[in-house]
Amino acid sequence: MTQATRYVFRLFLLATLLQLPGIIVFAQYDNNWYFGRKAALNFSTGTPQVITNSSLQTMEACASISDENGQLLFYTNGVEVYDRNNTLMLNGNSLGGDISSCQMSIVAAPGNPNLFYIFTADAFENDFINGYRYSTVDISMNGGLGAVTSKNNLLWSSATERLTTVRHANGIDVWLITNDSESNIFRAWLINCNGLQLSPVVSTVGVLVNQHSLSNVGVIKASPDGKYICQTNFPRPGGNTVEFFQLIDFDNATGLLSNARTISFPQTKYNHAEFSPDSKLLYLTRKEENKLDQLEITLPSVAAILASRVSFDTQVPFYDIQLAVDEKIYIAQANSLLAVIHYPNRKGVACTLQQQALDLFPGSGTIGLPSHINDIVGSPANGFDYTIMNACNGEVQFNAATTLDPIISWQWDFGDGFTSNQQNPLHVFADPRKVYKVKLSISSLSSCGKVVRTRQVYPSGIEPQTISFSYQYICDSGYYRFSNESSGLAIPGISFKWDFGDGGISTDLHPVHVFTNPGPYPVKLKMLTSSPCFDDSVTNDIDVTLFSIQTIADQTISFGESVTLFTTTSSSPASFVWDPPAWLSSSSAQHPVARPRETTLYTVTAMDSNHCKATDTVRITVKPPDNVSDIFVPSAFTPNNDGRNDLLRPFLPRTFILQEFNIYNRWGQLIYKSSQLNPGWDGKLSETALDTGVFIWVVKARDSVTGKLHERNGTFTLIR
Repeated sequence: MTQATRYVFRLFLLATLLQLPGIIVFAQYDNNWYFGRKAALNFSTGTPQVITNSSLQTMEACASISDENGQLLFYTNGVEVYDRNNTLMLNGNSLGGDISSCQMSIVAAPGNPNLFYIFTADAFENDFINGYRYSTVDISMNGGLGAVTSKNNLLWSSATERLTTVRHANGIDVWLITNDSESNIFRAWLINCNGLQLSPVVSTVGVLVNQHSLSNVGVIKASPDGKYICQTNFPRPGGNTVEFFQLIDFDNATGLLSNARTISFPQTKYNHAEFSPDSKLLYLTRKEENKLDQLEITLPSVAAILASRVSFDTQVPFYDIQLAVDEKIYIAQANSLLAVIHYPNRKGVACTLQQQALDLFPGSGTIGLPSHINDIVGSPANGFDYTIMNACNGEVQFNAATTLDPIISWQWDFGDGFTSNQQNPLHVFADPRKVYKVKLSISSLSSCGKVVRTRQVYPSGIEPQTISFSYQYICDSGYYRFSNESSGLAIPGISFKWDFGDGGISTDLHPVHVFTNPGPYPVKLKMLTSSPCFDDSVTNDIDVTLFSIQTIADQTISFGESVTLFTTTSSSPASFVWDPPAWLSSSSAQHPVARPRETTLYTVTAMDSNHCKATDTVRITVKPPDNVSDIFVPSAFTPNNDGRNDLLRPFLPRTFILQEFNIYNRWGQLIYKSSQLNPGWDGKLSETALDTGVFIWVVKARDSVTGKLHERNGTFTLIR
């Protein structure tokens, strides 16, 4: 974001927030997230559940840590530390971090279950005065609620907002990586069984990042396998420079960084970054452009990496982006919702980006998410993988490896009540459809700690899916639009098949189907998987009613008579409209009484509760009166060629013979003259249709019995 935008946004949040925490957690310790404005999530069930008791309010920096069983220990924002009871930890105030810094971290000390390090970075808004600092927590103090025992120790004075943590190649120790101010100098600080080592491994690598005032703002993220580092820097205010990020190799055995590759695209400004669980794909947010990019970073050249980019449009700006223990990636949106990448190891749209996915209410997100060690899966050298041997039976082969030597024990917990002490056990899960949290603990005589890896395992090979659909009547002769609302619509190996219960079949995701006859139909949606034993389906009965309307047949009546327009519909309508409304007892009644004074074609339109419409017509023919006692001319007519009331003519007593029928405009100009009753005047003058208005008529007729000439006059309205 631009300097002005970022600064104003931060000031706004700082004015509304009270206190803020920050966190970095290792794979098995990342079970609880605390971030934003009292937002919190728990991942213990495999699906994130909202926690409502958080005391945390922060804008960016935040971190939380749990024990190896997933129970919360504490959380912080680099300024204050809260214990598991959501109260301020003993001596847990006035840490040297900043709630507005992009990154911070918590590290559990190897070999000491009670000692934790909190690493903080000062922020751009504070001119990085505090630099990089660290504090320590002894969780055994204060009755197990913990206490800050050492506070704000200076680690390094030259600081940016970037820091990250990486698991050492031995699976136990941890590297803290920092980035000197406006430079290409990186420092890797080792935390091992002897504590924090204050002599870092220094690497000078890549581009000198000092192009503008926000060069010190951004992130460094490590891949889960510990082989790559991604460095971003926020765009220049005004955007006058070429923006880029750096992809750097990391040796997690030595702490050295090397082989920096500069990646840039025209008109592209990157903010935050995250790696896929398999460390092959990199995701970057572009909040100024409402974009999310995916890149394949293991390709052999920068050109190939550039060519691999897939961009996703976002509905709102995306900010911080973080991998979670469920091996999904979550994205901050600066509102009460998080976006989710459900399958981040998959290329392109198969990764399944769901925007506005997770509601944090009653909490709310800001622009930061908790930092932690990205050893969710862990290096193959210190962790485990698995192979599904028989998906239908839940048979899974586990394979573990470690660089530790000699090994004391392999301890497996399969999450279903069963355990094993073999290195590579074969295990059968009773219900392959479920998700299991499998934990491996590796102990060795050569290390003060142990390797602990926890992963979610799907014995079926497919994440549990839901299947459902909805439908909508389109109001067009039995057309129904179906919407597939099942999960996994973009998952390879899953397809769908519709059976509409009338012989119709479709494999479209969201089909439109036409039912030709009314009645109940059992509509089935079937989900087909790569393992047929896990196919699933859902059936909904649809009562198809084709909305229709029918009024009475055409009628002939004598002048002065009336007729009731009885009307029926296929279902209960919400409204009726009759047109024209002339000579009707009501234009909105279902059964109005009509007393037309001339032949009229009535149209009735009915609308049901679904806003579907149906129409019908009825023509009422009016016979000329046989016993008119005087000359009569209608007071209005509508010559619009719709077959209804299009002609104006006089009605005469039976013994009268028309002599003249004259029509004048309001200025007295003669515009029509006839001595014949039929067909009548069509509202035109010299083939030109006249506008709506009031006209004068004069009729002269002779009584054939008495020979007397009768003359009458009056006015009528021409209506268009």
